[in-house]
Amino acid sequence: MEKLKVLVVDDEKWIRRGLIQSIPWEELPLELAGEAGDGEDGYQLALELRPDLLFLDMRMPGLDGKELIGMLSRELPELLTIVISGYTDFEYTKEAIRHKAYEYLLKPVRKEELASVLEKAVAELQRRRAGAQATERGGRGAWLQRALSQQEEPPGSFPFAALPGGTGECRLYVGLPDCYGAQPAGAALLPQLEAKLEKERAFHLGGNWSFAACALGDSGEIAVLLHAPAQASAPQELERLAALLLGGASQQGGGCSFGCSAPLREPGEMRRAYRQARTALLARRIGQERVLVQHPAATAGAAAPYPQEQERALLLALQTGNREAALSAFERLYSELSAPQMTVESLQRSAALLVHALDKLLIAVGSGLEQASGQSLLHVTEQLSCRCDAESIRILLAEQLLPAVLEACTRSGSRQGDQAMSDVLRLIEAHYDQALSLPEIAGSFYMNPDYFSRLFKRKTGKTFVDYLTDYRIRKSQELMQRSGYKNYEIAKLVGYDDYRYFSQIFKKKTGQTIGEYRKNTGNLTYKGESER
Repeated sequence: MEKLKVLVVDDEKWIRRGLIQSIPWEELPLELAGEAGDGEDGYQLALELRPDLLFLDMRMPGLDGKELIGMLSRELPELLTIVISGYTDFEYTKEAIRHKAYEYLLKPVRKEELASVLEKAVAELQRRRAGAQATERGGRGAWLQRALSQQEEPPGSFPFAALPGGTGECRLYVGLPDCYGAQPAGAALLPQLEAKLEKERAFHLGGNWSFAACALGDSGEIAVLLHAPAQASAPQELERLAALLLGGASQQGGGCSFGCSAPLREPGEMRRAYRQARTALLARRIGQERVLVQHPAATAGAAAPYPQEQERALLLALQTGNREAALSAFERLYSELSAPQMTVESLQRSAALLVHALDKLLIAVGSGLEQASGQSLLHVTEQLSCRCDAESIRILLAEQLLPAVLEACTRSGSRQGDQAMSDVLRLIEAHYDQALSLPEIAGSFYMNPDYFSRLFKRKTGKTFVDYLTDYRIRKSQELMQRSGYKNYEIAKLVGYDDYRYFSQIFKKKTGQTIGEYRKNTGNLTYKGESER
């Protein structure tokens, strides 16, 4: 516990010595800062030492206690004063009361009375100090929250006395709970984190360092700005202080991990530091808990391509309305998204891509994500950004979204006969630019491929391959009327990676080369169109 400084001012040396010897220094968090034999010396010492507690004799030659207490009440308004006076010094006592002296003792001072007064004085000083620290922390925290969530503050409002950049070391840390909870964790964890840092203050840099901390809205994030004065050990000490964050921000069932920014050089760099710290935080591998990731982040997990085939299988299963097939396809897809070598950031990004695909699927069947699940696309993606563990993201997707998507797809119609064929046609319209396989689609509808093929031709008058090809060529004709697209780009947009093969198919279906068709600006009718 940090010591409280005591100054004793009395013109009688034997009274000063007796008072100092009577104070139980070992039992109370007090230390003797100085002593003075007259008011002038006492005034100068008080301004120089800025003590917490003053013992003051009211009757002294020259500058007496009555004048001194009036001067110090203006210069050091937080100073707590205990007045020592004789029984007959009523006028001095009235002056002490007028200047709000904390307590007064009659000469000769008795040890028991002194001990009692000191215990109350120490409690009052500690209460004031805790209140001042809380107010100071609150002011710094409010500044930090504004700087991160809205706009950077002007340099003059930086919350520390010394600016970084040659006069100190300053870093920003951003933390998120390792396990997502039902309630935003930042605001709940902030008080214990601040208490942890305050408890450790005296053990680092002689207590000469500062911090600002805040919770960032409903995201669950905690931001902590650590600042140390310029000295050789400051960077190392800040690393030790940062390690305290891992234990200070803990909750039942888990804790938080933090990402660290590069050193700040100017107050206006707060938003940049936030992006750096959050990027570092999300660069950790899935499953890592209570870690502190420095900027630049350690080498991220292997960047694997998004599993398009598994997503396509899931979307096809959802369209058929088969719950078991959809859940099985989802688990296969999610096992790749959440593989141990992946990073938290890659999982969040991949999950967001899947949510967009589900929304697109729902729109194709006449619904939408918000209409089906009650949650907007923006709301779901914001939820994903707050979750750092694979299990909570899996629950959001598998238990909150997929059942709603499945129900909406099931309501769109029967899985057999003409309704099934209508679903297939919508599927082609939505995914004609991708590799579509008749056996795969037939299997998703639990149909024999030969039966599916006959059913499809009866519905459309064409084979599946011809219908898909005609649809792609028709889409390519639409794109050719937009001069901004090049021929090879159009081929890829309608599902053909091999441009030469596409040009051959286009001439076979239209009777014209691509160049001839584009010169005629689409005036010649595609013969497949008139057959429908």
